[in-house]
Amino acid sequence: MGDDRAAVRGLRRGAAALAALLALAAAARAAAPPDPVQLRLVRRADRQYEVQGLFFVPASTATAWDVLTDYERIPRFVPAMRQSRVVGAAPDGAELVEQVAIGRALFLRKSARVLLEVRRDGDRLDFRDVSREDFDDYRGRWEVQNTVAGSLVVYRLVADPKFFAPSFLMRGALRRSARDLLARVRAEILRRARGKVLAQGPVPAMDAPPR
Repeated sequence: MGDDRAAVRGLRRGAAALAALLALAAAARAAAPPDPVQLRLVRRADRQYEVQGLFFVPASTATAWDVLTDYERIPRFVPAMRQSRVVGAAPDGAELVEQVAIGRALFLRKSARVLLEVRRDGDRLDFRDVSREDFDDYRGRWEVQNTVAGSLVVYRLVADPKFFAPSFLMRGALRRSARDLLARVRAEILRRARGKVLAQGPVPAMDAPPR
């Protein structure tokens, strides 16, 4: 009988310790700063991967577009992008941008090349790969929306790689590369926005009104 009571007390103490640990973990998560990049990845019915992401940045839409359309300098602030250059224009005026990026899945590394036809229309920029070298389908868009406190940047990508990899590896690689891209683009927008503020210098003091 005494052994049974001791066992029950032990179970209760263990349950109480587990509950306290879970409460501490929940409090730590609540206290942690929210991730500025929101991302969702799904495998569609047609077997293609779709990435949807967004972030808010306290900067003007003009600064956001300066970064998103700075194709030649993308490798400077996105290390996974090894090459990005404008190589021409389509007959309808769309720009042709060649890009080479490195992706990682566990211990594997894979380079992927795209020739993007990029077309901007107002607050939206559409792109699609016309080379079909490493992807059967690769297309998406960027959108920048003005808000009271800055800009909301929305990203969407649909990708159907030609190279094979298990689904869990491909999902992980696409998720990491998309999150890294969005985080680094956001950081560059912030950097340029702060640089513009510093370049403007201090706001001159107003003269005192005459007495």
